[in-house]
Amino acid sequence: MIVVASPQWAENQLRSGALSCPHCTGPLRPYGHARLRTVRGLGTATLTAKPRRARCTDCRATQVLLPATMTYRRADSTEVIGHALAAKAAGAGFRTIASTLGRPASTVRAWLRR
Repeated sequence: MIVVASPQWAENQLRSGALSCPHCTGPLRPYGHARLRTVRGLGTATLTAKPRRARCTDCRATQVLLPATMTYRRADSTEVIGHALAAKAAGAGFRTIASTLGRPASTVRAWLRR
């Protein structure tokens, strides 16, 4: 899993061979797309993306190029988790943050522990 700034940037880098494999540093090439992903944004907003998949020409490993708006293995966007971390830094507790964001307290507590 590689986090990229934008899908357009990632596509340009893949086509030019500028992205390298995190395992062996070989060049990554386009290799289709990953499954469609939908994550929760702030409030009732949702973000949907079909991330690009890449394959190393040397070791043949595949990578998913995940947009920076999404976090690996999380159902909430980077923006939502960032708001929770900022509120914690300001002194708010996890229950208060959870009620403000409309998320379960156990979910927010897990974000803050990581």
